Amino acid sequence: MVKKSILALALIVLGGCSQMPDSLQTSTETPVTDLTVVIEDPQGVQGKEVRLGGVIASVANEASRTRLEIASLPIDKSGKPELNAAPQGRFIAYIDGFADPIEYAQGKLVTVAGQLRGSEVGKIGDFDYTYPVVFAKGQQLWQIREQIRVDDVSAYYRCLGIRCQYIHYGLRPDNLDVEYRVTPE
Repeated sequence: MVKKSILALALIVLGGCSQMPDSLQTSTETPVTDLTVVIEDPQGVQGKEVRLGGVIASVANEASRTRLEIASLPIDKSGKPELNAAPQGRFIAYIDGFADPIEYAQGKLVTVAGQLRGSEVGKIGDFDYTYPVVFAKGQQLWQIREQIRVDDVSAYYRCLGIRCQYIHYGLRPDNLDVEYRVTPE
């Protein structure tokens, strides 16, 4: 009974960690979340709601809005860009008002939710590129946190008959794992 209670509590806690931020909620339950779908059928998805994320490639403030060029990455069910995935292409996101270029700096992770409206032709280096355009109603910046996990297999109990003795040889560098987690900023 106690094990089931602990398991239920753990699932509730872990479930809360993967919730979609309010800023990324959409009016439709199934927004487009894959940029490759947009690139393959640009006319079929025009006007639809999207939730797309990735790495900020550039930021430019205009008179009444901010233009973000984003290198798209797949997002998980909580809207976080997946760090180990291959880029899907690029898109432009327009945010109403001023967005500080320090806060929305090149290389930061971001997810936007909004409506897909048209495209813009631009260049990546000398290459002509057609960017899908999202008018964002909400956005979420993310940060990458390092988490170090220590797996100390050099410590164990030695039992001789009835007496047990704890033996610890110390940490070895090959027992450390570094994990990178994406968390809201």
